[in-house]
Amino acid sequence: MNFRPWLRLLLALRVGLLVDGSKVGAARGSSQLQEAYTRSTLSSLGSLATELADSESVLSKEAGPLTEELQAQGFSAVTVPIGPGVILSIAVFSLLFTAHEAFVAAGAKPLLANHEKPNSLPLQCTFAIYWLLVMVNFSMLVPVSLDYALAMGHSATASGVFLGAPMVFALLGTMLGRPLTSEVNWDQPFGRYLNLGCQGLAFAGNLVLAFLMQAASQWSDETRKTSFWCFLLVNGANQFFQALPIVCWTTMWNVVTPNSQKTLWSMITITCRNSGFIVGPVCFVALSFSVRSGRDISPISMMGWSFVGLAMFQALVLTTASLCLPTVVSPPEEDGKAADEDQDAELSPEELPPESRQEIVSNIIIYCYERAFTIAAVEVSTMMLLEVQYGWSKEACGASFMMVGAATVATTIVSSIALSRKWVRESWLFLGSTLISLSGVFLLFDWRFPFGGGILLFADSLVYAFSGVSNGIAQGWAARAAMKGTSYDIRTYRVQNAAAIQISRFLVPIFTRFILDFGGQNIYALVQLLMCALGTSTVWRTVTLVWRRGAKDDQEASKSSNTEPVQNTSKGKECTQCT
Repeated sequence: MNFRPWLRLLLALRVGLLVDGSKVGAARGSSQLQEAYTRSTLSSLGSLATELADSESVLSKEAGPLTEELQAQGFSAVTVPIGPGVILSIAVFSLLFTAHEAFVAAGAKPLLANHEKPNSLPLQCTFAIYWLLVMVNFSMLVPVSLDYALAMGHSATASGVFLGAPMVFALLGTMLGRPLTSEVNWDQPFGRYLNLGCQGLAFAGNLVLAFLMQAASQWSDETRKTSFWCFLLVNGANQFFQALPIVCWTTMWNVVTPNSQKTLWSMITITCRNSGFIVGPVCFVALSFSVRSGRDISPISMMGWSFVGLAMFQALVLTTASLCLPTVVSPPEEDGKAADEDQDAELSPEELPPESRQEIVSNIIIYCYERAFTIAAVEVSTMMLLEVQYGWSKEACGASFMMVGAATVATTIVSSIALSRKWVRESWLFLGSTLISLSGVFLLFDWRFPFGGGILLFADSLVYAFSGVSNGIAQGWAARAAMKGTSYDIRTYRVQNAAAIQISRFLVPIFTRFILDFGGQNIYALVQLLMCALGTSTVWRTVTLVWRRGAKDDQEASKSSNTEPVQNTSKGKECTQCT
């Protein structure tokens, strides 16, 4: 059993009692009693400090078996400051952005917005770029997160906390942002300014963290330990403002996108999100080589530069949103097109009766939580296993996820083409991709194959790529099955979907790195197998619901055609066909 948390708690309680007692003595006692009590308190604090130092020396040896040889003293202390060129670029961007928004506020149309056609390509690209940023936010921090936590005087588990804890703030932002907008009474100008304002605050938050971390690389060890948690809180506030407009953002997408295109655009969105695992690591590697210039620099300084990179991506999102989000929007006209060749076997989600649509939304909400765990675990575990167990460098670990991201993007693109050209039914692709993802989990176990790191990446590619395909279809089906003005509307689904992602981002990095550190690769693979099996079961229930309903409607249509009167045009009189 690990006694570190209990010992820290007891020591903290003793400190709190001593300090509180000194305050009470100072308020109530005479000067002699205060002096006596102060001497006693100082003596006790001195002995307590000795105990704390001894306990820390002992507890520091209780790191997980996977990371016990990594120490903060082994990292470089070289810091690369943020230069004037970066600061000048930030100032120029801020001025241009402010000038454009001033013109829009005066009544001008955003430069690339289309007020006549709400479902324009630039607008859909703006939505996609936003989800690209979501993954870049994570993938640029993961490669250096372990060394950063160790250099700040904490453990591998703390690195998971740094990656995951801000998601609690993001979840809070999502919940608070839900009532700000309504699909029934949609207010486009308010939605636009809510998105721009929150993204602007997130941009500023990234810059604040970047400059603070550059300064922290020169601080003392004790100050670093404390500032680690302070930086986590600042990053949490940053994530709060990024998440606050998520429901508004997705509701806007639902308003402007026709039902017939929602599955396709959902898969394209998933493609962009997964592209973050190509763009993020590539940018991290490029940024790392540019900053290092052949030197070994402090992981704290490198983490600061990672936040500079994130600020640049945030500026890209701000730019596209400012230029492309219209100030006036109207719901698109539904074309009512359906895949006639598919109607003999299954119905589209929006064509199902209300109770079936509710069941689809409920199933996909459950699936969101199951699949979010699987995806988040792959994102975190791969970097840690490659770096610590297989001895890969941080840059190689970051670049290695390009393989996973490239496989995911390629798989999603091929699947999107197959759906758009009616080569395969959505339900079959939904179920098939989930089964392939489940089969890939078996390769996550440590089978002692040669090229262990390569096998791990291949397994992750299978799991992650086909999870992306199934996720895209699930999001499209939920958006099409959601019913406006009910408890199963798009806001309910989007809040639950965002909550699933954010809760997983909070819990999974901590849990995954803990079980890897203390349980090993096979325990991690076993947990992944369980979660993928649960996800496959949920998908099966969803697609069979569509199949059953389609078959039932076919039977009713067949029965109706055999019993209803048929007009005999050749003889000009009616006759009834009997069975």
